[in-house]
Amino acid sequence: MFFKTSIYRNKKKIFIFGALITILFVRERINVTNRANINSQDHSLDKDFFQRHLWPQQSTEQQLTCKLPRLYLTGHDHIEKYNDCKLKEEFGYLKNSHWYFNKTVISKYIDFECSYRNISRTDDFDLVLSKYENLHDSQKISHDVIEVNCIESSKKKRNLYNNLHVQIVNRMHLRHKVNIENNDQCKPMNILLLSYDSISRVSWFRRLPKTTEYLIKKMKTTILYGHNIIGDGTPACMIPVLTGKKEEELPSTLKSDPNGQYVDQAYPFIWNDLHKKGYMSFHMEDWPQVSAFTYRLRGFSNKTAHHYMRSYQLALWRRVQNAYFANKDDLCIGSIKRNKKALDLVQEFIDMYKTKSNYAAIMHYIENSHDGNERVNYLDHDLKKFLSHNFESGNLNNTALILYSDHGSRFGMDRWSNQGDMEERLPFLSIFLPNSYIRQNSDKFKNLQRNAQQLTTPFDIHETIRELSCTNKPKKKQEIRAISLLNHIPINRTCQSIGLSIHYCVCDQNWEFLNPKEQFSVQSAEYVVAYLNKELSKAEDYCMPLKIKKINYVKQAKIGGDVFYKINFITMPNKAKYEAMVKFDPDEKKLLIKSTDSVSRLDAYGSQSKCLEKFPSSKKLTVDLRKFCLCKPMRKSKA
Repeated sequence: MFFKTSIYRNKKKIFIFGALITILFVRERINVTNRANINSQDHSLDKDFFQRHLWPQQSTEQQLTCKLPRLYLTGHDHIEKYNDCKLKEEFGYLKNSHWYFNKTVISKYIDFECSYRNISRTDDFDLVLSKYENLHDSQKISHDVIEVNCIESSKKKRNLYNNLHVQIVNRMHLRHKVNIENNDQCKPMNILLLSYDSISRVSWFRRLPKTTEYLIKKMKTTILYGHNIIGDGTPACMIPVLTGKKEEELPSTLKSDPNGQYVDQAYPFIWNDLHKKGYMSFHMEDWPQVSAFTYRLRGFSNKTAHHYMRSYQLALWRRVQNAYFANKDDLCIGSIKRNKKALDLVQEFIDMYKTKSNYAAIMHYIENSHDGNERVNYLDHDLKKFLSHNFESGNLNNTALILYSDHGSRFGMDRWSNQGDMEERLPFLSIFLPNSYIRQNSDKFKNLQRNAQQLTTPFDIHETIRELSCTNKPKKKQEIRAISLLNHIPINRTCQSIGLSIHYCVCDQNWEFLNPKEQFSVQSAEYVVAYLNKELSKAEDYCMPLKIKKINYVKQAKIGGDVFYKINFITMPNKAKYEAMVKFDPDEKKLLIKSTDSVSRLDAYGSQSKCLEKFPSSKKLTVDLRKFCLCKPMRKSKA
């Protein structure tokens, strides 16, 4: 008995040892594959070409007013493993508002039956699902989004297929009639406003080399080198781009405000004027749980773009969220990657209206880049293919393409690098104009090229769209904060002259590192944390106070005659990474911090501040504490 047991134990040890060797071998193969992917990317990357086009080419006069930083093509090496779609073939597809079965797939099944139901939105947070109806080949489908379900007709009723299908339905009947006689002087262009979340210019060049090379070499696209963010997060970019205003300049649309309005009731969205000009419109953001107008804000009621893809994104997220959070999501809808499906919908919209009407397509894509840029590389092939198809087919002959990001990475490894603070503030922005426009407007094109080397903001994008779409509004006086990129931007434009906080400004910032262990560095960090705790005391029943765990670095710079310090530190108990900008007051001999906007959080806060959703609106919490608050245990359990 003992002999048999010993043999069993030895066999077990050998089995475990062999399994460990196998796991280590597989892991090393994966690492080798990932390294090979990175190395092949490096090998195909003409670093001299990309570095040359990454740097601004400012005149001496431009540098005297706002010298832009020279960033380096470093970092951004980590690539997340790419997984193919689990579903290889789909039962059918929508085309021209009809359903067609995929004959190759259904021929594998002897006896089956399919049904579908329509999915529509009541508002930006709730869906209405119709009853299932039988689905037949060549059946007319007039809905934007349907869910298709196919089962065996036998007694087992085994599920064979379930998937969402989405399409662009012709809505020309909604188009405003336009008096053509009034349009003789200004010829409106189509507008493609395509943005990707959290990608700096460096990361864009590094992770999307095929797209970048095509934009520069083939399309002769203008890249803007001084495009500066004006605040934290996507709304700080999207609201100015689409309305010409800051969030705080508009009526409240906050969920936490009992008097908050829907955004389409409160905001002057540019598509309202585009519709009056006869444009057809498309608007889509993926990731509905964090999208710009629904994360903190109330979202839209009904005054939206003609094609508002919210019902598709809501239904899609409900299907995939569990797999996503369990890290088992293949990032697909059926057999198609979701980022490609987004571009396919834009393409379908273009093809629907390119011969019928002017159009404006607005897309903001979040999923591949919001939580880190490790998945950005997988956008490159499909985005380059989308660009080359439309450029080479002539679809862009009367179209302005603004391809950009809202800001650079705000957290993660890329943000923690030595130039991560500048990258966050300098997102990618490019503008393509067709040759026909350039020939007829050579002076405006020269302005664009000159402005590409100067300080610009999302307000300028808004004005540019208005000029290209002939929806300019008369102004009593020239506004230096918002100028079309096709017009002359004064050489003396500075962050101060347009009201841009020094915390976000990229001009003339030559930072010098200080010793983080020196008394001044420690006192600076403690000053910032004391300020944050004072703000957190406004919700002291909900949030825990913070204390310093580690000071990563302290930098000093002289900007506009004043001395500023940038402090990078980690706090407890929320284990959060922060970067703060403070000013030294020489008269009072002390540090000054303007507001919580001067403090950026460099890692995701996730659900740490979820209890603030229950904060009583009657107490009127006027400051956003989400990036600082760690809910107290009793509040966390109730959230």
